[in-house]
Amino acid sequence: MNYIKDNKVLYWIIRVTDNIVSLLIFGTIMIVIAFMGLQMYELITHFVQATFYEVLYMVALILILVKAYRLLLFYMESHHVSIKYMVEISIIAPAVELIFVAHQQVIWVNILYALFSLANLIVYIVWYKQLVAMDSDCVKDSDCSCL
Repeated sequence: MNYIKDNKVLYWIIRVTDNIVSLLIFGTIMIVIAFMGLQMYELITHFVQATFYEVLYMVALILILVKAYRLLLFYMESHHVSIKYMVEISIIAPAVELIFVAHQQVIWVNILYALFSLANLIVYIVWYKQLVAMDSDCVKDSDCSCL
């Protein structure tokens, strides 16, 4: 790591690319916030004429967007991807698709969604403490090899 700090050109290139990536992540956060706002607007405007399942589906999509927002925010703060948030999204997103729009999918896709979501749920339940510990260790240790 000292080699990078000693080499001024390389250090400058790394800082510039880090700033560009941070700007892209910030833009993605703004897009996620815009989609959350749009989804909430749709929920409010279509609330009267929407069916119960449509309302639940809209609320579930908002929850997925909130999880994505938390993941991106964690990355902006620590420059590491939170494994805990990734596993949470990988449980919720396929489950939402399976529950609310299963009739629009082929049966094999629904089975794949169910198996993937169930496998991630088992990982989350069994190794929750380790996932939280990995996230906190990554935040503490700036030289960790997290994803």
